[in-house]
Amino acid sequence: MNYHHLLYFYTVAHEGSVARASSRLGLKQPTVSSQIHALEKKLGRQLLERSGRGLKVTAAGKTVLRYAESIFALGGEMVSVLAGEPMETAKLAVGVSSSLPQALVAPLVQSLLVLKPTPVLTVKEGTTETLAAQLASRSVLFALDDVPQEAQGGLQSRVLLECAVELFAPATVAANLRKNFPARLSSVPVLMPGSVALQREVESWIASRKLAVKKLAEIPHPEMYAAANGAAFFAPSLMRESLKKSHGLLQVAELEGSRWRLFAITDGKSVRHPGLNAVMRAAKALR
Repeated sequence: MNYHHLLYFYTVAHEGSVARASSRLGLKQPTVSSQIHALEKKLGRQLLERSGRGLKVTAAGKTVLRYAESIFALGGEMVSVLAGEPMETAKLAVGVSSSLPQALVAPLVQSLLVLKPTPVLTVKEGTTETLAAQLASRSVLFALDDVPQEAQGGLQSRVLLECAVELFAPATVAANLRKNFPARLSSVPVLMPGSVALQREVESWIASRKLAVKKLAEIPHPEMYAAANGAAFFAPSLMRESLKKSHGLLQVAELEGSRWRLFAITDGKSVRHPGLNAVMRAAKALR
């Protein structure tokens, strides 16, 4: 790869014409045009096409442009580091599903806050569909969700955390349920999880045992409401200690055969970034 060719393409793509790009680069127009043609030949793709009096980027060109922007941004950071300049201007945007348990997300996000050099961190919460759109547009580097994305959409999902699903409740309710679980589950109100993936796992377990459950509500972060309503709720087993410490909620039992997973989702397989590495290390420490 000739990075001069990539720079010429990058400049033309942003300027919208070879004439303006040549003026900015201090080169003759034929030189810029020939070098971009050489890049297109190397990649086997047309990167620019005529649009009125100017040029527009093709679909393949948009892909190349995204990578070019990342390459030149990293180059700028490298120069800043070598010059001894602070890295606070480096930016990192990540997506987080709004239905994920806060007790598990918090330490993962915390690992990004202590990165050195320190980036300006933006955390964008949203639904699975919103996160997929943000990944596709490269407005976030990676996303955390318990719903994996389909590989054919160009997204890659890797498992960060995996555990069983458990039933939790306030101390007195938990003690009563343990005496004859799961039969006594029908005697208490139940808060269903807001997470689609977690709810699907719970519903499957309930149906397989033909249980009658009194559903009080379907709500994100049910741990916030369980004690006040004397209700039981379902959560990943990895939350056991935090639920006991923060809310006084106790484990009743594990849902036999159940699994819950948290994924790091990226646009393609080749994402390498200190932020993603930090989150993967933090997730490993939680297992």
